[in-house]
Order: sequence, then structure tokens, then C-alpha cells
Amino acid sequence: MNKKITLITEEFENEQTGEKIEGITVIVDGILKQFLDVLKTKEPKYKNNLDIIQDALMKGLEKVKTEVE
Repeated sequence: MNKKITLITEEFENEQTGEKIEGITVIVDGILKQFLDVLKTKEPKYKNNLDIIQDALMKGLEKVKTEVE
């Protein structure tokens, strides 16, 4: 089983300020898609993949924050 998540990074420029901003795209396929599909059926609060990824990212960042403090 391949436990790999495909991420793509791109650089964007804010047209008003000229600031360079990194954009990150998550490709939802393979085992990640299977996992997200299971979560959506088991947890009604998750309406779509974006809801799950946002929740997981915020929870993960909180954990990383506590580990580095």
C-alpha cells in the first residue's frame, strides 16, 4: 500500500502589493481519497474533503506548535 500524498507548490504574486505568496495544492487520490471517503461516511460534520483537510491541518499545526514550545 502506497502511503504517499501528492502536493504541488506554486508561487503567486499579489497584484496590489507585489508580495510573493506560496500556494500549495493537495492532490486527493489513492489512499488519501479512500481515507477521506471513509471519514465523510463516518463523521457527519465533514461535508467534503476540504473540511477534513482544514481540520487536520489546524489540529496538526497545534500539535507541532506545542512540540516546539
